[in-house]
Amino acid sequence: MSRPGGDSIGSFRFTARGHALLTAGGVGAGRWSSLGPGSFLFRITEPVVDDRGACAGWVDVEQHASQQGRSFTSRGTSRVYDAAGRLARTVPVEIHATRVES
Repeated sequence: MSRPGGDSIGSFRFTARGHALLTAGGVGAGRWSSLGPGSFLFRITEPVVDDRGACAGWVDVEQHASQQGRSFTSRGTSRVYDAAGRLARTVPVEIHATRVES
């Protein structure tokens, strides 16, 4: 995942029933839907917790993806909210992913 401030590694899982999960590089859940042949949209909400384990806010991830074979590239925006639900910042994110067998 590429975003201002650096790159990171993540892992996603998409189910046949439309669930989208972030399982590494953060933890979150949401939904995906087809936008037509070779393209899809996914939204995932990722909780943010502080050092004590209390909710410090959440990240709303929205990505528009193009798939070719076993890979996809997506672009979108992550909106970061504080614990009171106020938008703290908006971050552009680009993802390059390759499918691996589980």
